[in-house]
Amino acid sequence: MQTIADYLDLDGQSTYRIIAYEKAAALFREHPISVAEMAQQGGLRRLPGVGEAIEKKVLEYVATGDIEFLARLRDRFPEGLLTVMRLPGMGPKKTKAIHEQAGVADLRDLERAAREGRLRDLPGMGAKTEENILRAIETWTAVAAGQDSGRKLRAAVEPQAIKFVEALRALPQVAAADFAGSLRRCRSTVRDMDLVVASLDPEAVMAAFATLPELARVEAQGETKLAAATYTGLNVDLRVVPPDSYGDLLQHFTGSAEHNVALRGYAQRRGYKISEYGVEPVESGRHIRCATEAEVYELVGLRYIPPELREDQGEIQAAEVGMLPDLVELPDVRGDLHVHSDWTDGRVSLEQMALAARDRGLDYLCFCDHSQSLAMTGGLSPERLMAQQAEIRALDARIEGIRLLSGIEVDILADGRLDLPDETLARLDFVTASIHSGFSQPPARIMERIVGAMRNPCVRSVAHPSGRLINRREGYEIDIDLLARVAAETGTFLEINGFPDRLDLTAQAARRAAALGARMVVCSDAHSPGDFENLRWGVGEARRGWLTKADLANTGAWESIAEKRPGH
Repeated sequence: MQTIADYLDLDGQSTYRIIAYEKAAALFREHPISVAEMAQQGGLRRLPGVGEAIEKKVLEYVATGDIEFLARLRDRFPEGLLTVMRLPGMGPKKTKAIHEQAGVADLRDLERAAREGRLRDLPGMGAKTEENILRAIETWTAVAAGQDSGRKLRAAVEPQAIKFVEALRALPQVAAADFAGSLRRCRSTVRDMDLVVASLDPEAVMAAFATLPELARVEAQGETKLAAATYTGLNVDLRVVPPDSYGDLLQHFTGSAEHNVALRGYAQRRGYKISEYGVEPVESGRHIRCATEAEVYELVGLRYIPPELREDQGEIQAAEVGMLPDLVELPDVRGDLHVHSDWTDGRVSLEQMALAARDRGLDYLCFCDHSQSLAMTGGLSPERLMAQQAEIRALDARIEGIRLLSGIEVDILADGRLDLPDETLARLDFVTASIHSGFSQPPARIMERIVGAMRNPCVRSVAHPSGRLINRREGYEIDIDLLARVAAETGTFLEINGFPDRLDLTAQAARRAAALGARMVVCSDAHSPGDFENLRWGVGEARRGWLTKADLANTGAWESIAEKRPGH
C-alpha cells in the first residue's frame, strides 16, 4: 500500500487518495494480527480507514501475489524512481520532471546525470542543484549501508508489548508480568521483545501465550522459556520464574549489559554477587531471592534506579549517594508548543487538533505550522499566517478548557535568515525555528545559522536541533555545549521532538544541555490527533536524559513561558 501511495504521489494524484493508502500501509505494517487472514475472513474493513477499494487489493494480492493496479503504475514509472523521490530536496514533481526530461530511472541514473552535467539546463535546476543531488546521494548511500534493519522504532513495538503484558496479567496463573530490555529503558529503537512473568505454573502460562493471535509462530519452547515471532517480524522471548525471583529476572533482563556489569562490580566490592537468580552474600554463600527490583538494589545499598537510567552513565554512583533525579513524568507536561494543522502539512483542522489536545488533558496548545519557504507543505506567507492567527483567536474564544496559541515553525534559511520578517514574528505567541535545508553545509556554518536564530528576540525555541531521522538520515553535527550556553543566555528553549523517528534532542544531548543551564521543551510535532502520543515518546527520551520537571519549560503554566526572556 505504501508503494501505491508513493506512485500516486509521483503521478500527482489527489492528496486525499494518497493519504488513504499511506494510512492503510502504516496500519497494515504494524498491525499485530495477520492482515491476510483478516481479509480472507472478511474482517479487514473493520479496521479504521479500510474501505472496499483497499480490501479488494489486499484480497487480490493474497490470491495472486500481485495487484493489477500496482502493476499498471510500475509500467508507467520505474520502481527506482521511488528511491529518487525520497532523496532530500527531490520530491515527486522534480523526480517526475527528471525522469521525463533526462531519462532518469533510478539512483544510479541520477548520479550519472548529475556528474555529466545533464540536469543543470532543466527548468528550475542548475549546477548547484547537481552538487546538492550528489551530496544527497552520498549521504543516502552511507546511511543505507550502515543502517541496522533489524531495529524497529520504540513507538512501533511498545503498543504490541503492552497488549502482550495485559494478556499475560489477565491469566489466573500470573502474579506479575512486564516487558524488559531496551524497550523498558525507552531506547529509541529496539531489536526484539523480552517478556518476564512471575508464576508457579510456567507450563500453563506458555501454553496460553502461544495461542495469542498476534504470534505468527512459536519457534522454541522449554520448561520456563518460549521463543516466538510476531506478524510484524519481531522476535519475542518469554521467561517465567516463581514470584519470589521475579525482581531478579526483571532487573537482569532490563539491562543494559553495561549497567549490569557495573552493578555486579559495585556489588562485589560490597561483598555480594548479583545474577538473574538472586543476590548472594559472599560470606554466607546463600542466594537471596528478590520479588521486586527495588529489593535487588536495596540489598546492595542502592536506591532504586529507574530503567531509563540504566546505561552505566553514572547512575550507580548517584544512587549510592542519594543523588538520583526525580525524573519528569508524562502528566507533568501541561502544554504542547509545536503542532501542525491542515493549513500546511497537518491532516486535520485547527479545531480538531484543539479538541484532541483538550481531550489529552493539555492546558495549552500552540499551532506552529510551516513557513513559506517549505512550499511543498503549503508553508504560510505573512498574510496567510495572520489569517490563521485570526481563526485561532476565534477558536480560543469559543473552545473552553484549553488555551490556543498562534505560532510558527519558521525556517532558518541556508543563508541564516529567518523565513519570515521580524514584524510578522513579533505578532505571534510563540516562534520555534528549525532547519529544513542546507544539511550538507559545514558544521560551523550550521551552528552560525542556529545560534543566529536563537539570538533573534522573536524566537523562543529551536525545533529538532540536529535534524536527524532515525534509520533514515544522520543528523548534521551540532555543538551542544555552544547551543546550551546560548540557550541559557537568551532563554531560548531546546526542543525534544517526540516524533518517533526524531527524538531530537537525544537523551545524551539533553542531559548535557541541562547541565549547562539550558531548558528544554518536549513537543509532539503532531500532524494529526493520534500524534499527541508523541509526547510520551518525547518524555521517555527526556527521562533517559536525566531531566526533571524543572528542566522542561512546558511543565509550567503558559504565563511562565510567555514572560520576557533574559537579555531581550
